[in-house]
Amino acid sequence: MNLYDAQTVDSCIWPDTPEGRMARDFIVPLVKHGSTAYVTDRTTFQVLALEELRLPLAVNDTEYENSALHSTFARYITLQMTGVTAEAFGAARAAVMRGAMHTVGALLKAAGINKVVLVDHWLVLRNVHSQPTGEQVDRITAFLAERFPHHAIVFCALNPAGYAPLLNTLVERGYALLYAAHTRMTLPLQEVSKQVRENRRRDARLLEASGYRVVDGREVPDCEPRLEELYRALNGGKYHTNLQFTQEWYRWTLRQGLLTYKLAVKDGRVDGFYAHHVSQGVLFSPLFGYDLALPQELGLYRGLVFQLMNDALDVGLTIELGPGADPFKSMRGSVPVPRWSAVYTEHLAAPRRLAWRTLQRYANDAVRPPTVAMLRKVDGDAVVGFGPPQTPLASPLGQTPLEAALKVREQLDALEAALDAAARLPGDARLQALAPLSQTLHNWPQPMSRVVALRERLTKLEHEARRKPARPAEPQGPTPAEHARQLLESATRWGDTALVAAHLGEAPAPHLKALVEALRGAAGSVGVVLTATRGDKVVLVTAASAALRGLGLDAGQLMAAAAPCVDGKGGGSLDVAWG
Repeated sequence: MNLYDAQTVDSCIWPDTPEGRMARDFIVPLVKHGSTAYVTDRTTFQVLALEELRLPLAVNDTEYENSALHSTFARYITLQMTGVTAEAFGAARAAVMRGAMHTVGALLKAAGINKVVLVDHWLVLRNVHSQPTGEQVDRITAFLAERFPHHAIVFCALNPAGYAPLLNTLVERGYALLYAAHTRMTLPLQEVSKQVRENRRRDARLLEASGYRVVDGREVPDCEPRLEELYRALNGGKYHTNLQFTQEWYRWTLRQGLLTYKLAVKDGRVDGFYAHHVSQGVLFSPLFGYDLALPQELGLYRGLVFQLMNDALDVGLTIELGPGADPFKSMRGSVPVPRWSAVYTEHLAAPRRLAWRTLQRYANDAVRPPTVAMLRKVDGDAVVGFGPPQTPLASPLGQTPLEAALKVREQLDALEAALDAAARLPGDARLQALAPLSQTLHNWPQPMSRVVALRERLTKLEHEARRKPARPAEPQGPTPAEHARQLLESATRWGDTALVAAHLGEAPAPHLKALVEALRGAAGSVGVVLTATRGDKVVLVTAASAALRGLGLDAGQLMAAAAPCVDGKGGGSLDVAWG
């Protein structure tokens, strides 16, 4: 087992996998340059290497001005106090609650509650944690307890939707669970109500209707100052306890592709954005910002949230939206999921252990219940897994995001194979095979791009099966040139002059015209008298070649002689006449 710091991290060997390379590109700069090069929080990053595991550590001592991401005090005192207002609880009750929090906060500060080592801590990325075995957890805990004898050891804010096995392992190895916060998630095949589908349908039109294009952040050069401004306006004012990011953070994560940035652009101006990361079947957005000065009627927030959700659901991933705006997110199909921190304190002095046990009771018995009550008002029976922590924990969603993503792929692969098989069947047999597939595809809970493509293919196969067999094509006659050659071969001849006289029957007008042109242009002295029928009418046409006209006989003269034979009349030029 090795521990790497800013001076030695370059010697750390990373797994040669996409995940290993991403971890190296993300963690090494944080260790080498320090947290304040990228964020406002002060913490010291290191890397713990154990066998195939590379675990980033964030080591904290006091830093009470940090955000809840790196400060236990901020998570349980500062952040909680922002929600205790006279408007929410009444003036008298709010005063009592804030007084109690100040008292608890003072005790926690005295006990050095911020003195922690956060294990497998990825700053703002989620769902990238390792799943160490029980034996590996024992070794990690023993190593860190020896190296940091005065720091609590914390696996912070783990989501049981994907990490229930790890939480169970940590509890088995002597860790205590503290309620940390809640997040919100939507599985790719999650059943949603008609109202949720209607809300999503309306949200889908908002950005385009307001004149916005959603573009990749790499297509907008020098956008970093604007992104910082938009994020700070929302998260530094309205949500002032949140972590802030430097312009270098935006340049770094954009340039390296560590986050995918999507920008709402109108008239060359960026008015909103989000950035997301995909890992272990989950798409999560740690950054979101928009111009608060713009009218709400533009639907900028709603439109961006729809695009974010669609980025995940369209490709069969779970979307994690995080907390906040719970009623709005609930009406888009997002359900709450608890997050738990696992804390090890057995190596600390007795007063420090007592402080952590006090914090555990405070988090689980004072912070958690009001959150659950609030969520039940919003989500009703969808609030699952928020009771007092009891192991073994399981995913409150019924399956993990990885299981959900695999299920989507397997179902769509099976549907595609079934369409392939149906395509080889004729008529009614094909329609019978397509009927259950049609029901499945048209009742699919999320209109994914792949589902839309399969629906289009199914419709095409249905139309082909219902189409009546085409009548066999009638035999094609000779081309006009070939027909002219045949007529010339059978023509009546007087010396060097040939007379082509024939009845063509129902001859199409284009064929007749082309035939006459071919005969008129034939070499030698040629006269042409042709008849054809169109319904109950007779068409008469005469033509004279150049050589025949040179002998003093033209098409008009031929027409004058032939027309009375069919009780008709006609006229035209010297070379062609119609009657």
